[in-house]
Amino acid sequence: MELRQLRYFVAVAEMGSFSEASRRCNLTQSAISQQIKTLEEEFGTQLFHRTSHRVLLSESGEMLLPLARQLMNDANLCMERMADLNGLLTGELTIGLTNSLESLLRGPIVRFMSLYPKVRLKVVYESIPDLLRELRAGKLDMVFSLKVGGEEDWAESEPVLSYKLCAVMSATHPLASRSVVTAADLSLQRIIMSEQGLSVDYDPVADVASTDCVKSGVLPVPVRAYINDIGAILKVLRQTHCLSVLPEHIVEGEDGLRAVPIKELSQPFTSYVHFLKGGYRKRSATALLQLLPVQASK
Repeated sequence: MELRQLRYFVAVAEMGSFSEASRRCNLTQSAISQQIKTLEEEFGTQLFHRTSHRVLLSESGEMLLPLARQLMNDANLCMERMADLNGLLTGELTIGLTNSLESLLRGPIVRFMSLYPKVRLKVVYESIPDLLRELRAGKLDMVFSLKVGGEEDWAESEPVLSYKLCAVMSATHPLASRSVVTAADLSLQRIIMSEQGLSVDYDPVADVASTDCVKSGVLPVPVRAYINDIGAILKVLRQTHCLSVLPEHIVEGEDGLRAVPIKELSQPFTSYVHFLKGGYRKRSATALLQLLPVQASK
């Protein structure tokens, strides 16, 4: 059994087709078929059920697939760590982001790709609970989010970038000409927020509602709707007089929208990067962090 044979097996299993797997592996279909046949002969069992329309895993193939993936991951990790020891930036760096951090990290990511072309970068956008689950499972090298997260004892969280929360609205909104708005102003508006844990990793409206303004008799800020996609929220804001509370950087370069500071949220917030505690930190991960423009003080 050879690693390349397992790689071909995984390709066929994931693509459900020998022809598609051959294109993915840059080999002829006959070469892929021969390698799979050799693997089946060595194991003494059939790994696929072949039909006229598709290729399905056999019971043996189902059992082999997770083991093959793990062996491939271990082999790739071995290569990357050897490269690290030799001072080379190669291999793959897999990072997780919430959508609300994309615009803040876009510049450093583009610069990283330019400076380190031998590192294959994979960026995953999901909710923070899903990202932390994948980090714990070893599927991600690092995760960025707008807050510490659940302060899991298995993760190491470090502050990286500062940002401010603002009231985001259409440029034609009655509050758009203001230099600043207050919690009292927001309490009278129709608010749209991202669903908790998806784009903004906590509900900043709760922070507004918990300020001293509430003690003075201001009602909690009403949330009219939750939408789990930042792009969709921005579209609604352009077409209505609703507003949202979002990180200021999300609105940069967005025509027709304004980000107005909120008096009660004038202090900057901090975003974080998360690593698996005690896990191996790739040199490429450290290199990416060094490209971030303003690191928060720890």
